[in-house]
Amino acid sequence: MTSPSLPTVENSQRVYLHIGAPKTGTSYLQHVMARKRSQLLELGLLYPKSDNEGHFLAAHDLRGLDYYGISGSKIAGTWGRLVAEVCAWDGPSVISHEMFSLADADTVRRAMRDLDGLEVHIVMTARDLARQIPAHWQEDIKNRGLLTYADYLHSLKRIDDTVNPFFANIFWEYQNLPDVLRRWTADISPERVHIVTAPPRDAAGKDTLWMRFARTVGIDPEQCPADVTPRNPSMGLVETNLLRRLNAKIIDEMNGPSYHNMIKHYLAVNVLAARSGSVPLRLPAEEHGWVTEQAKEIVHELREAKYHVVGDLEELIPVWEGDDTAPRHPDSATDAELLDASIDALVGILHRLDNLRNKLHVMQKRNGLSPTKLAAQRAARRYPKLAVTARAATAFSRRMRNRRDTR
Repeated sequence: MTSPSLPTVENSQRVYLHIGAPKTGTSYLQHVMARKRSQLLELGLLYPKSDNEGHFLAAHDLRGLDYYGISGSKIAGTWGRLVAEVCAWDGPSVISHEMFSLADADTVRRAMRDLDGLEVHIVMTARDLARQIPAHWQEDIKNRGLLTYADYLHSLKRIDDTVNPFFANIFWEYQNLPDVLRRWTADISPERVHIVTAPPRDAAGKDTLWMRFARTVGIDPEQCPADVTPRNPSMGLVETNLLRRLNAKIIDEMNGPSYHNMIKHYLAVNVLAARSGSVPLRLPAEEHGWVTEQAKEIVHELREAKYHVVGDLEELIPVWEGDDTAPRHPDSATDAELLDASIDALVGILHRLDNLRNKLHVMQKRNGLSPTKLAAQRAARRYPKLAVTARAATAFSRRMRNRRDTR
């Protein structure tokens, strides 16, 4: 077990850049910091609020990416505003999003230039591969993925080219922690690189990860306990298979933003993940060997790098016991199980539609508008350029009608 004590620092204006990895409790930690923002500020730590989803958008801005076609004013400048807020704070601060872990060397150099003058610390949360692989497969399914679990594992092992390597490439870009940290820490001393390990599933105390992370960024967790319900709950074996089957039917029919709102965040999280008695996703027993060896290689490289560790690197090596020794294969959902889950999904969607209809009716009565006019107003606010085009088309149509009437 490594010591959680931190090295002595001289610059009070230091920034802890939490770069991932995905599916290591990052959403939970971000949720805690957002809920505890005022309390953290009283304790001297800034977690910048920025605008809504500011850290997520800032990661896209830094990397020069758009999101579901959203660019321009919504993303542009978010990284700069976040940095400005950090630089204006006379004390330690945290920037946190797992999308930072995919930054290439040029992007990292830009980030370091922008943070020049601050004492930069890199924080990486990490979890064992036996939990990471099923979690990533599920997350890919929640982002319109179509691969079966068997094909997904096949691609991760890079045996041949029979399975599209896209998801495997993304997985290892995120989860090859030594490579990610080498990119981010080329000019940072090892004592300012912090690896926070996620405790095992059966670890005592549900807030262990927060306690470790808090100490890493200089906060006493006794003064700022988590006290929040974890977000981003997981679907089970049946529910994930149902969503994969659904993706095959709608992937060409539903655009990105609609899928993001209706399927990923509502159906997957609020409906399917809320079902009771779900069968958890586990790594098939026949995959234990190569996963263990891969984990040992990662731990060896991290240990050799002499980074500061909060927790224990040994927690990144899977321990096979209990349900892990003979789990159900993740592709084994039966038709009967899928039918039950489908009925629950249909009920959830119908409730959602009914609630939206009732809200629309209330807004209609409040504003004295017909549903058509109300929808047009909302579309005009969301898509102003389209509204200008629609008004021009309406005006042109009116002029043409008047010409015909005067003939």
